[in-house]
Amino acid sequence: LTVSNIRRHLAAAVPPSDQILLLGPPYKVPKDSTLQSSEVLNSLRLGDEEDDPASQQTILSTTESSGARRLFLFSKQSLSEHAPDPPPCQLSPTTLTLPIEPGPSPLQFGGLEGSTSPLHQALEVYERRFMLNLDQGRVLADGADMRLATCRNCVSEQAVMARALRAAVSNLSVHFNGALRLRSEFTAEFQAKTAAHTHLLQKFESLLAHLGTIPLHPALVSVARAAGRVMETLLDTVPVESERAWAGQCQTAHQRLHAMFSELEAGFGQLGTTSSREEEARQDAQAETEIQALWKEVAEAGQKIRDRQSQRLEKLTTDHGEVVKVVRNAISGDSAQASFAILEQKAKSSADLVPSMQVDDEILKQLMDRLAASKTRAMKRMKVRLREVSKAQSAIQRVNSSVGVLKDALKQQNENMVHLEHVAELPRSYRDFLSEIRRRRAYGEAVSSSSSSMMERLATLRSDEVKSRENFLRGSGRHLMPAFVEIFAPTLATPPPLFTPQLPAVVEMDALPDVGPGEIIGGGSSTDAPMRGEGISSASSLTAATQPTQQEDTKMISENQPPEQLIVSADDQTDHELIVGPSGGTTEDAERKTLAYENAVLRQTLERMGHKSPQAYIDEAKDNDPNLSEIENLRKELAMAKAEAEQAKAALAKRPSDDRISHSSFDVGDLALFMPTGRGSGGKRIYLAFHTNCPHRYLSTDNIPGSPDFILGKIIFQEELVAGELGTDANPYNLHVGTRFWVLTVEVFNSH
Repeated sequence: LTVSNIRRHLAAAVPPSDQILLLGPPYKVPKDSTLQSSEVLNSLRLGDEEDDPASQQTILSTTESSGARRLFLFSKQSLSEHAPDPPPCQLSPTTLTLPIEPGPSPLQFGGLEGSTSPLHQALEVYERRFMLNLDQGRVLADGADMRLATCRNCVSEQAVMARALRAAVSNLSVHFNGALRLRSEFTAEFQAKTAAHTHLLQKFESLLAHLGTIPLHPALVSVARAAGRVMETLLDTVPVESERAWAGQCQTAHQRLHAMFSELEAGFGQLGTTSSREEEARQDAQAETEIQALWKEVAEAGQKIRDRQSQRLEKLTTDHGEVVKVVRNAISGDSAQASFAILEQKAKSSADLVPSMQVDDEILKQLMDRLAASKTRAMKRMKVRLREVSKAQSAIQRVNSSVGVLKDALKQQNENMVHLEHVAELPRSYRDFLSEIRRRRAYGEAVSSSSSSMMERLATLRSDEVKSRENFLRGSGRHLMPAFVEIFAPTLATPPPLFTPQLPAVVEMDALPDVGPGEIIGGGSSTDAPMRGEGISSASSLTAATQPTQQEDTKMISENQPPEQLIVSADDQTDHELIVGPSGGTTEDAERKTLAYENAVLRQTLERMGHKSPQAYIDEAKDNDPNLSEIENLRKELAMAKAEAEQAKAALAKRPSDDRISHSSFDVGDLALFMPTGRGSGGKRIYLAFHTNCPHRYLSTDNIPGSPDFILGKIIFQEELVAGELGTDANPYNLHVGTRFWVLTVEVFNSH
């Protein structure tokens, strides 16, 4: 069973090109896959059973809960504007022709002896009269059956039309609701996009003026002059005239878009309102109620008339049989007087049967006429309603097509406005550009410094190896036999090879302008926490902040404390060896530049996330309220930090001489100093261990009351973890994904 096969079978009624098929509920154009489903076929069979007039007690009373489905055929020709009106309904039989002569008699009067006698003639008259009544009764009873069947079919056909109208309205509702959803979604998108476009077009000249107030970095100005160009502000980098011409074109297209949208809204308004659809639904329901009333009248009044006609016919048949019997008995010699009395009594009792049947037949005829008139009105109304549905469907298709055209126009306008958005985003892009240049330069310097540090360390290793080989060869090696050198170890007397890797030069550094180092984002102040998110902290930033003053702090401690109280490694058994971090200026420079590069990456990431740089907050505070200088706040924070350092130093002085603070390694039993570095979730401080080349040691604050400015304690447990996705419990300190970090649990000795 396929759609094409159905169309081919229905071609005799409606040409395939004019056919419209709707299957439901919900009523939609059927597909081959739908028709081949056994569930759909069973539901169609159930629908046929419900529509069978012979099995129907009520009509149009079943709901969709029964699961029945129906397939309706509509003709495009009949839905056209110039389609003719349907012809008036004519129900048959219109008039019943009653016989005026009786049919053949079961008695043979002509063959009887003495049939010409007056007695026989009188008996024949009685029999002929009853036979004529019987023949007329048969015509009226059969007519009642035909009229009742015609009435049933007429009402059933009206019910089919009502269901077909339901299908058409249901299909219209599907498309109408789809158009409403499309309108709602597109209107929201259109208003959002065009509002942004309107704002940008209105502010375009002010944006250009603002670009003229933003000076280029002096390094960029110098580069431009070296290239023979004069550029001093951001406006000088913009092709102003071409951008203004483009803005004019965008403004014209913007106005045209609004005009098209107004036409689209008018088209949606013509689809009808909720009140008009409710009124149409009320009229359809009223028409169905009228059909149900007609069906009830046919089922009750029409059926009663048909039953009475059948009973009367049965009475006429019985009376005729009795008359024939009486006539036969009279002819056979029974008392003529008694026979005539019986016949006369029968004639009187059945005299009103045929007239009564004629009256009821007239009632059925009037019912047929009313049903025919009702069907004529229903067909005319059906034509009008289906025409309205067809026009609404066409209007919905036009509106949907207009939405598609307007979507394409809006998409093109979005692409056109990108050029103007470049102008609006230029200040932020310029800031990001400077940040990108700083980060790239920091990367280049970190790579160069790290490679130099590595080469220096390799040279030191080779020098030590040369001395060790010389000591061996001048010592016990000089007593070896020649076989050891010639056979066992041919390279025993050769110096170590030179390690001379050919690292490619960072050519990009020569092409990047020097726009300065930018501001440094430190990790020690809790006021930076909102910029970094929920307690984001970096051990490298903490180390970078403490690196320049490490030697000074060491010198200060060495001057104020005896040698046995110096900060030494936990695994170092020498009481008087001073730990000053990595040896060699090249290594320190490499670490410093690597930390500067990490700082630049962090600052750029913050700016890309939408946060402002620290300097931007300071500048805004100065611009908004010159009386509240951020510098004074920073000075107060510096004084508080110095006070905290003094407290920590005093606490260290009170510790026994044999307790040393670890900073280059951390094991269970070591003494560690933790300093605050921002705040985490819940506003609680995050503490990082003071260290040298041992980053990412965080303090477990589960048993730490309050928010002390520093914590000195003995490590009793440490857990090594790997940072997971940002913003999850697997990365509480917002480190790079995959970074190893440690959470230390301590026994607190001192905290303030």
